[in-house]
Amino acid sequence: MSLTPSTVRALQRVDDTGGMLVLLDIDHPSLSGPVHIVNDTRGLTSRGIDYIALPFAVTLPQDKSKEIPRAQLQVDNVGRELTAELERLPPGAVLTATISIVYRGSPDTVEYAFTSPLSSVRATVQSVSASMGPDDVMRLPAVRVRFDPRTAPAVFPG
Repeated sequence: MSLTPSTVRALQRVDDTGGMLVLLDIDHPSLSGPVHIVNDTRGLTSRGIDYIALPFAVTLPQDKSKEIPRAQLQVDNVGRELTAELERLPPGAVLTATISIVYRGSPDTVEYAFTSPLSSVRATVQSVSASMGPDDVMRLPAVRVRFDPRTAPAVFPG
């Protein structure tokens, strides 16, 4: 998804009164419901979804050769509800995070969205952090079923 020309112009303005907001959606089938967070000091309703105001930061990945690009996500652990949800997840659960950018004046229009699996989720008293990137996907085998005597015995006479 690329930025619209109006979004590019708005990002280059120095007098944008409304500003842009970053939304974060964290989801997994084992959660009681998706987690919806807006990086702001007050809550927001976007596309009929209520977002809780909670500070978070995304550190973009480094451009290193022979390394899987991973962004770092850090969410303030205020209220501890997120930690309680994470503790109920089954072992090896892979969360999905969607980061969306919207204008404060038109929060129902998503200007940009990015979805990525979360891995290496860690929680402390102050924050919840995770790695965003295709790390788990890149570690999966490229071929799910091999062509060998066990899977195709008729082709390999014994």
